[in-house]
Amino acid sequence: MAHSPQHLDRLRLRHLRLLELIEDYRSLRAVAEQLGLTQPAVSQMVKDLEFAFGAMLVDRSVRGVELTGLGRLALQRSRSGLAAFHTLAAELDEGLPPVLHVGTNPAMMFNMIPAALRIAQAKAGQDAVPTRYALRTGLAMDMARALWDGEINCYVGRIDWEVVPGDMKQSLRHDHLYETDLVVVCSQAHPLAGRSDLVPEDFRDTIWALPPEDSKNRMGLSAAFRNNGLPEPSIAVEVAADPNGLMNIVREMPVLAVIPRLVLNTPAAGTQLVALDVDFLRLAPVEIGFMTLVEHEHLTGLQDFRAALMAAAQEMPF
Repeated sequence: MAHSPQHLDRLRLRHLRLLELIEDYRSLRAVAEQLGLTQPAVSQMVKDLEFAFGAMLVDRSVRGVELTGLGRLALQRSRSGLAAFHTLAAELDEGLPPVLHVGTNPAMMFNMIPAALRIAQAKAGQDAVPTRYALRTGLAMDMARALWDGEINCYVGRIDWEVVPGDMKQSLRHDHLYETDLVVVCSQAHPLAGRSDLVPEDFRDTIWALPPEDSKNRMGLSAAFRNNGLPEPSIAVEVAADPNGLMNIVREMPVLAVIPRLVLNTPAAGTQLVALDVDFLRLAPVEIGFMTLVEHEHLTGLQDFRAALMAAAQEMPF
C-alpha cells in the first residue's frame, strides 16, 4: 500500500518513539505503560503509523509484537530525527548556540580536526552566530553506528566501507578528503633504527605495540608477515585506536608500532621516532573522509564545517 501524505502530517513525535519502545519491550501493554496510554490507544497508534507510511512496520503474534524489517529501517531513520529534536530542546532551554556533534578518530585530533576548527572559526568572523562543536572519538565501526543512530551529526576519519551497514549506504553523503600511508615506527634506540638493509628475517623476533586483532591495521600487518613467511607478530602491548599512546609506548619500550604517516609528521611525534620504510611491510593506504546522513545536510554549521575540512585537507603535508 502507498503512504499517505495527509496522515504523515498528523504524526507526532510519540509515534516515532513508539517504534523504539516496541523494539525494547516487545509488548503493547508494556509500551502503553511507558506512554501512559491504554493498550487500545497504542494499537491505534501503530495502525496510524503503518497507514501513514504505507507499510507493515509491526508483526503481531501470540508471543507479542516485534518490528518487521521495514519497521527496523523506520526505527533507524527516525532515531536521528528524535535525537535532533532532543538536542534542539536542550539548546533552546539553555539559550546556547547550536551544537554540531562530530565523531572522529584519535589520529584526526593531531592535525585535521584542529586545522578545520581554526578555519571554520576564522571564516565565521566576529558577527556570525558561533557553532559549538562536541567531539567524540572512536573506531570507524563505532562512529558509523553512532551516526546511524543519531548520536552524532557527522563523522571525520578513516573510511571502512565494509563496516558501514548496507542499509545505511544509500542514506549517506560522503566526501573524500585525502589518503595517508601507514608506517612502521620504532625509537631511535631500537636495534632496527636507521638500517637500510632490512630483510623480513630481521622482524622474526621483534615485539610490537598494536591495536586489537580485529582492527584493519593489525590484520594488514599480520597478512604482510604471513606473505613473507614470518609467524604472527609478537604483541607486547595492545592499544585500541590511540596513536598518541602508541607513540609514547614506542618511546619507552623496544617495540614497533604502526601509525598514520601524517601523525609521524606532527610535533607530538617529536624527533625520537623513526619510520622503517620497507616494501615487504608496506600496508594499504587509509582513506580519510567526511560522512553525514542526507537528513543532516542542512544542520546549522555542518556545511561550513565540511568546507573547513576540505580546506584543511589541502594543508596536509603529503
